[in-house]
Amino acid sequence: MSQGNHVNHQKCPECGAVDNIVSDPRSGQWICACCGVVVDSLMFDQGPEWRAYDYQEEQDRSRGGSPLSLLQPDFGIKTQISKSRKDGKGRKLSSNKRLAYNRLTNVDNHAHESEIRNLRIALRELKRLRSQMELPERTAQMASSYYRQCLKKNLIRGRSIDGMIAASLYLACRKTKIPLTLKDVSINANVSAKELGRCVRTIIQHLRTKPDSGRHEALIHRLGEELSLSMPTRMIAVKIAVKTRECGITVGKNPMSIAAACLYIAGVKTGERRTQQQIARAAKTTPVTIRNRFKEIVRILGMDDIEVKRGAAAIPVFIEDPRALLSSTQNAF
Repeated sequence: MSQGNHVNHQKCPECGAVDNIVSDPRSGQWICACCGVVVDSLMFDQGPEWRAYDYQEEQDRSRGGSPLSLLQPDFGIKTQISKSRKDGKGRKLSSNKRLAYNRLTNVDNHAHESEIRNLRIALRELKRLRSQMELPERTAQMASSYYRQCLKKNLIRGRSIDGMIAASLYLACRKTKIPLTLKDVSINANVSAKELGRCVRTIIQHLRTKPDSGRHEALIHRLGEELSLSMPTRMIAVKIAVKTRECGITVGKNPMSIAAACLYIAGVKTGERRTQQQIARAAKTTPVTIRNRFKEIVRILGMDDIEVKRGAAAIPVFIEDPRALLSSTQNAF
């Protein structure tokens, strides 16, 4: 048992010892030091929320107060010059020093007032977007970091706050591998896709950041959920997407249209068909785009056995037994 703190004015219900109840922080229990009976449990942990595995790491992580948060305009701490009439030792300040401190307070407030007000509006919108799109806190913090860098470089001037915070969130989603398109963010942010794309290009150019290329695998699984496609069909679509990336077909193309075309081809191969209109509606694009990507992938990959189904053959097919489909299509591609 680790050394604990003695708790006064308590009596052991077992042996009747007084003032011998100690706390064990490791187990979270109150224990009698005489007989060892557990008097109480579920003690609140008063230690820090972080872990340290050596002395240097403990020194680096130690702090006073709550942790800093990028989702707060002032990082969760607020510091300002006080307008007190006394100094640190409790002595009265002279009128000249009091006026000097008042001037310093006004200068400090004016220097941070516009920045804090801007951050307060932007982070309020970021909080709304995060809640509406069900994004993790890590992505929101990264978006806040992008926006703060833009604010320091004076990139917000002349541009809308909503557009810049939405662009920061889109780049954060790209960095954290979240399958969201530019159109998804623009719809939820009430910003046009044209304006959002302009803000994204501005951030990339001035912050010299390189967003990760969209992963078609995540988009394929997202579309597969919306279209109620089985896992074998999605697996074949992922293999087709890997082939298209290796052949360089994806360069300069919309990742969502490539994922939709791969999913359409996989549905034709497995018999679990969806119409181009259904896939285009889920991918938020047009059937013409799906058809063009489909023809390009089929031509370059040499899939001569794939053809567009029309008429009664194009009716959607829903698989009732995915396991049977998996056993029949495991060597399909």
